[in-house]
Amino acid sequence: MTSPHPFDASHAQRELERLEGGVTEVTWESPSGKAYRLSIPPTVYPPREDTDALARALARQRLKPGSSFLEIGCGSGAITLLGASKGWVTTACDIHPFAVLATQHNVSLHGLSARVLEGGPGPTLDGQRSQWGGDGMYDLVAWNMPYLPAPEPEEPHLGPLEEASLIDTDSDGLYRRFLSLLAGGALLHADGVAFVVLSSLLHGSTACEQAWAFGLAACVVESVEFNEEERLVVVKIWRPFSGAVVSAVEVVESTNQVLLQDTSSIGTSLRAERQTAGRGQRGRKWQSMEGAFLGSWLVGDQGHSSHGPIDQVRIGSSLVRLCSLLSSENIGDRLCLKWPNDLYVRDHQQAPWKKAGGVLFEGLTRGRTTRLVLGIGLNLETLHHPLFSSLAQADVSLTPAALHPMLHALVASHFQSNEANLVDPLAHRQLEAAVRRGISFLGPLFYRSRQDEVAGLERTGALRLEGGDLVDDPNTLTWSNVQLGVDRG
Repeated sequence: MTSPHPFDASHAQRELERLEGGVTEVTWESPSGKAYRLSIPPTVYPPREDTDALARALARQRLKPGSSFLEIGCGSGAITLLGASKGWVTTACDIHPFAVLATQHNVSLHGLSARVLEGGPGPTLDGQRSQWGGDGMYDLVAWNMPYLPAPEPEEPHLGPLEEASLIDTDSDGLYRRFLSLLAGGALLHADGVAFVVLSSLLHGSTACEQAWAFGLAACVVESVEFNEEERLVVVKIWRPFSGAVVSAVEVVESTNQVLLQDTSSIGTSLRAERQTAGRGQRGRKWQSMEGAFLGSWLVGDQGHSSHGPIDQVRIGSSLVRLCSLLSSENIGDRLCLKWPNDLYVRDHQQAPWKKAGGVLFEGLTRGRTTRLVLGIGLNLETLHHPLFSSLAQADVSLTPAALHPMLHALVASHFQSNEANLVDPLAHRQLEAAVRRGISFLGPLFYRSRQDEVAGLERTGALRLEGGDLVDDPNTLTWSNVQLGVDRG
């Protein structure tokens, strides 16, 4: 008979027996190839694939010796050793007392120095933040987070010390709690970065969208696939465009035009309540709807800044992902991307698809420099219009002012980090899936009056058709789903 309680006498006995086991000696190899001998007590998390992925991400950071580094959940101390070996002023913490002892021992064993404390962020405050180093500010923070959801009371449980490293027992979720700390100004210096390891079993599938919703930039920089059901990701998180001006005005001709012509710095963003001469693709006029989000970002001003269809696909698909997260319901098949850069919405599954927003890049060349601006327009309030819809009709309820910091974070995630668009095969497959999903709703497609199927998405963002053609101009396509009200081309 299964005990109705998470732990009973048998669980306690099993835990004691495990703790009586001997210390395990393992060798861990850092990304540089240096081997570290580690002593690991029972129930302490050893180095695994997730440790290696996090180490690779950290090894790419060009932090000077003397930079401050915090590892949360240090386990056996492998990542702490990596930081200390680079000359970073290293602090580590863990709620597992054996992990604290193991890390202290392993750091000392290799002649390195680190402050190792017991504790960590959680649902309740156990002592002060200084107990785990949470009152400090750091250049770099890393956390290999617990990756299993808490089991139901009637389900089998791990022992309490195992749960410390494997199971997220926080009702709000440790990842959301961590994002809240960063968004509130804790832990990171203004230009600091954090790296977290997450599983698709918990928060990994929507890690970036959740960060954007807190106004934090985020991108996946490493991934490990175990099977079709689980993927581990290393997510880089930072405060977007530190020092850039984010402003709003009541009326302007075009937010894109203002940023193209002024002397603002990268990351500057301007939002307007109304545009009198907003622009769309091919010089078309963007019709401003009441209560719409109308904003622009300066994303390039060096050399020959350029963009291609892949940038439009990345921003467009990211907008779909963010809006899906923000929806009060599971909107499922009521929101999609029309390649490469438009958002389409329908009120319900039998309703016609209508355009709810779009993305526009514009450039202006002066001498040897090209300024590149990204504009985003999203209808937010309920519309009764034959051609246009809104995010409100996809159960997303936000004001332009509330949405602005989220989009600021989303844009920074793609244009501020050199690692944001690393060639990740799985990430590209996800982009391709978003494009195909839109075509399944809004197509089939006609190219040069001939119906064709999409064979794939090129790295450039162009569509590769079954007939062999490469298409990088959306105006050459006809979307045939006119019976649902989709515009042609």
